[in-house]
Order: sequence, then C-alpha cells, then structure tokens
Amino acid sequence: MTNFNKISANIEENYYQILDVPNTASLSEIRQAYEGKLEEAHLEAFAAYSLLPEEESEEKLLYFSHAYITLANPIARAKYDDELNQNNIPAKKKSDLAERNLKKSKESTTKVSKKNKSEKKDNVAKKEAQVIAGQTLKERQDYYLKLSAKNEHSADSIEEYYNTIKTGGSKITYNGAVLQQIRKMKSISISELAQITCIRGAYLKAIEEEDFSKFSSEIYLKGYLLCYAESMHLPTEKVLDDYIKVYKNSARSENG
Repeated sequence: MTNFNKISANIEENYYQILDVPNTASLSEIRQAYEGKLEEAHLEAFAAYSLLPEEESEEKLLYFSHAYITLANPIARAKYDDELNQNNIPAKKKSDLAERNLKKSKESTTKVSKKNKSEKKDNVAKKEAQVIAGQTLKERQDYYLKLSAKNEHSADSIEEYYNTIKTGGSKITYNGAVLQQIRKMKSISISELAQITCIRGAYLKAIEEEDFSKFSSEIYLKGYLLCYAESMHLPTEKVLDDYIKVYKNSARSENG
C-alpha cells in the first residue's frame, strides 16, 4: 500500500487542517469537505491545466483522500485523535476555518462557473448526506469491524487468486473486472462499500464497470478509486497506476 505515514510526515498540517474542518466535525461535514477538496483540485487543473507539477498535484490528492479515509472511519479517527493529543498538535479552530473557507469560496466563484451541477445531482447528494448524518457512531464502528473481518478472512483466497493469475502467465492488473472479482470474493456488496466510504454506489459501480462517463474529471475518479482501494485493503499505488492507464487508454480510443 501507499506509504501514507511518509506522506503525512512531509507536511505540517494534520488531517483536520488538510480538509479544513474542526476536530468536532461530523461525518457528513467531513464527506462534504472532502468532495469540496476534490472540486478545488478540479478547478485548479481546469483553470490553468494545473500550474503545479503533476507529482505535486498527485501528492495533494493523496493527502485529501487519506485524511478523508482516516476521519470517516470512527475507529481510525479515535486512534488518530489520541496521537494528536499525545503530540499536542492543534486542530483547526472553527473561527479560522470560517474565514479561510469564505476566502476560498470567493476565489472559486471567480475561476469557473458551476453550471454543470444539475438539480438532480444536488437532490441526490442532499438525500445521501441525510442518510450519512443519521448513522450513529456505533453503526459506523460496526460497518468497519465487519469490513475488517471480511478483508481478514478472505486474505488467503485473494492470495490464491493472485497466484492463479501468475501461474497462467499473466500479470495482475487492477482493472474494473479484477476489482469487482476481488470485492465479490470478499463478500462485500456495493451497498456495504458505499456505507463505508460514503461514496455513492453509482460511482463505485461505475469504477468496476469502467463507465468513465460518470466522472466529471480524472481527479474525481482518482479520489473515489483511492477510497475504494484503501477500504478493500488493496495496494493503493498499484491500483491507481493500473486503473488510470485503463482510463487513459479508453479516453484515447474515444478521441480516435
């Protein structure tokens, strides 16, 4: 998997600061902040084909995704909060966040118009936000404990699956079909994965079916793919590299 500890050591901000949320933020607020960060990254790339080097942009995306993955998991979040308290690392204050977010909101509105956000998409997002907000801490903990058990119990069969592919003379390539096969071997449903990642099931299904029309940009695809891979205990860097090659090959084919 990606060495996220190494990545985290390279920046001064903690996960709450990376997502611009206070340490009291609810799950719904964390999810909205994460999607906002993906939107920011998309706007930056759209506005200037990204003034940042590609490697730096990729690293920022990893910061956002791992911060979200950690804070959305109540078990990992509790452990992370303990580490912050032990190291006396301050989290963002709500007053600081309000001022910073207001500034960013003004900047975003001057960059690109958001006319492409349909009313239907907004309604779906609001409905799912309500479902997430209604989940209790115990329910969230149960989701993760069940997922962890399924990942652990399927480890041997997944390894056997990998060996079968290698024995057949093929390399393991994480395309949509392979990701779907692994998920099914782990007995994890799309709805379960959606509950864990708080990512709409339609997007998770689109990843497996390689239906790239569901994603407005590569950045959104990468962000959701990272959450998918991390939740399934897959080698994140390998999944990202393999799958994005499939995405780019598909884009080239469509463009002739």
